[in-house]
Amino acid sequence: MDNKETDKTPIVGSKSFLAVGPTLHYSHSNVQWNWLLAVGAFCLSCLFWSKIVTGTFWSFDIEAVTSPSYWRLTRDLTTGVSIFEYPWQIFVLGLLMGIMSVSPVLISQLMSFRYSVVFILAVVFLANLPGFALCLLISCLGAACRPLRFRSRYIAIALCTAPQLVYWGLLGGAKGEDPIKWGFSFTPWVCAWLDGLIIAAFVLGIGHYTRYRPGLVWVFTLLTLVIAVGTFEAAIGFDELDYQLYVAKNDPENVDEFHDHSITDALDTTITDPDVRKYLGEVLFYGTEPIPLRAELKREIQILLQYDRWPSWFIMPETLDYQAKREGLLLQYDLFIRKRPDSRRMPIALYFRALLMEYSPDVRMVEQKEILHFYTDYPRRDALPIWHRLYEYFPQSAESIEARWRIARDWAGRERFEQAERLLAEAQDRVIERLKRLEESQGHGEAFLGLFRPPADSVMTVFKLVELQRRLSQWRLLIGPENRTDDPGSIERLAQFVRLNPHLPDYADHLNGLLERTGDKDQLRDNILLAQAKLVADDQLQAERLSEVHKAFPKTDGGMMALYELGRLKIGLYQGESEPEQKKKHLSDARATLSSFLELYPGSFCADQVKEVLGGLPAGEKP
Repeated sequence: MDNKETDKTPIVGSKSFLAVGPTLHYSHSNVQWNWLLAVGAFCLSCLFWSKIVTGTFWSFDIEAVTSPSYWRLTRDLTTGVSIFEYPWQIFVLGLLMGIMSVSPVLISQLMSFRYSVVFILAVVFLANLPGFALCLLISCLGAACRPLRFRSRYIAIALCTAPQLVYWGLLGGAKGEDPIKWGFSFTPWVCAWLDGLIIAAFVLGIGHYTRYRPGLVWVFTLLTLVIAVGTFEAAIGFDELDYQLYVAKNDPENVDEFHDHSITDALDTTITDPDVRKYLGEVLFYGTEPIPLRAELKREIQILLQYDRWPSWFIMPETLDYQAKREGLLLQYDLFIRKRPDSRRMPIALYFRALLMEYSPDVRMVEQKEILHFYTDYPRRDALPIWHRLYEYFPQSAESIEARWRIARDWAGRERFEQAERLLAEAQDRVIERLKRLEESQGHGEAFLGLFRPPADSVMTVFKLVELQRRLSQWRLLIGPENRTDDPGSIERLAQFVRLNPHLPDYADHLNGLLERTGDKDQLRDNILLAQAKLVADDQLQAERLSEVHKAFPKTDGGMMALYELGRLKIGLYQGESEPEQKKKHLSDARATLSSFLELYPGSFCADQVKEVLGGLPAGEKP
C-alpha cells in the first residue's frame, strides 16, 4: 500500500541545509546564558575597536553602510593611533579583529546560524564595519551549512574564514602610502588571522574533550579582549589616544582656514548680488558706483575684522569662515585639557590653544591685496592667561619657551623691562639647551626601514626654535639698556613702542606721533625710523630708506637691523626677478650687503643666519 511504513523501508525526513551544532544538545537555559555572555564580550570588543579607532565608543555612520569607499580599513590604521608611530597598535588591532573574525563563526558552527546574527549586527552597528560584516555573514553561513561541516571542525573554521582574508587583502592596505609601508600595513590583519586561528584552536581543542559544553567562546573572547585592553593601556595609553585625536591632528599651522585666502571672488559675488546691492543702497545708503562701493565695503570689512567678525551682508564662502573653525578647534583642545589634566601632552595642548587664540586677521593685507592673512607675532591679551599657565605649570617643556617670549613682550609693554629681560635671557638659555639636545638625539630616533617613527615629544622643531631664538635676541636687544635711560619719558616711550601693533591701519600714525616726541639723540629714534622704513610698499624706495637709517645710525641696534633688513630685501628682489641682467645685479647687491653686514657686525645674533644665506647664494649669474 502507498505511504505505509514497513520494516524494510523506514521513512526518513530530509535533513535541513543549515545544521544544528553540538552545543545546543545541552540545557537550553545554560546555553542561553552562555550565549548572552558571548554576545556581551563580543559587543565590548566591538565598542573598544570603535574607541581606539575613532575616539568614541559608538561611531556608527549610515554613510559607512551605503558608501563602499568607507569600507576600507585605511582610517583604522592611521586615524587616531597610527601603526607607523605606535607599533603595539598592530598587536592590539590584530587581537580585536581576530575576535570579530572568528567568534561569530564559532557560534554558528557550535550552535546555529541564527545565534550568530546578533554578532554580525554588532560588527555593523558597534564596530562600524559593514563591509567586514558582509564577509562575516558569508563565513557564518558556510560554517552552519552541511557541506562544510567536516569531521575536523578546525579545518572547517579555517576554510570558512576565507571571506575575511579576501576582505583584508582587498581593502586592508594603507592607501596612498609608499610600497614598503603599504605592504607592512597588512600586518594587523595577518595578526588577526593568526589570533582567530588560535582562539578557534583553544575553543575546539578543549571543546573536543568537554563535548563542546557552552561557555568556551565567551571565555576566550573575554580573555583576548582583556589582553588587548591591557596591552593598549600599558604600551600606548588612552591619554595618548585622546592627544592624537583632539590635539595632534589640530595643529593651527596646518589648518587650511588660517592659511592665506583671497577675498576678491567673494567680494565680487557680494557686490553683484541683487539682494545685497538693494540692502546696501536702501539700508546702509552706499553708492552704486562699483569702484567707490568696493572701497567702502573693503573699509567696513577691515573695521569689523579687527573685532574678529565679518559684515552681515558679506557672502562668505566656507574657506573664509575661520571663526567657526576656531570654535571647533577650541572645543577639541578643551575636551582634552579637561579629560587629561595629568597627561604629558598637556604643554602641547596649551600651546596650540594659546597660539590659535593669537591668530588675528591682518587688515592691512585686506586693503592692499584683498587677501585674508593671519599673524601671530603680536600677543593678544585674551591668550596671555594660557601662556602664563603653560609657563607656570610646565616650565621644563619646550613649549614654555614660546610662552616666556609672549609674557616678556607683555611685561615690556607695561614698563617691566628688567623682569622681561631676565625672562628673555632664561628663554635663550633654554633654546640653546633644547637645540643641543635635539642635535644629540639625531640618529637615535631613525625610523626602522622607513616604517616606524615614534611621535615627537614636542612640537617645537629645530626650525621653530631657531626662529624663536632670533625673536628672543631681537627683543632682548630692543628693550636693553641701550634704548632706555633713567628718564621716565624714555621708559614710557619704549613701552609705547613695544605695545604698537604693526598690523593695524593706524600703526603708521602712532609711529609718526612717537617720532615727534623723540629728539635727534633719543635712543629710540633709530628703531622708530626703521619701523617706518619697513612700511614703505615700493621695494626700491624701501631700500633707500633702510640704507639711510643704517648710514645715520651705524652703531645702534636700529642701524644694524636696517642693514639686515636691506640684505633680506635685496635677496627678495633677486629671487623675484626674471630678467637676466637685473637678476645678476640684484644678486651682486645682495652679496655685497650681506658681506658688509658680516664685516660690520660679526658678533650679531643674525651673523650665523647671514653666513648661511650668503653661503647658499650662487657666485654669479650668467645672462
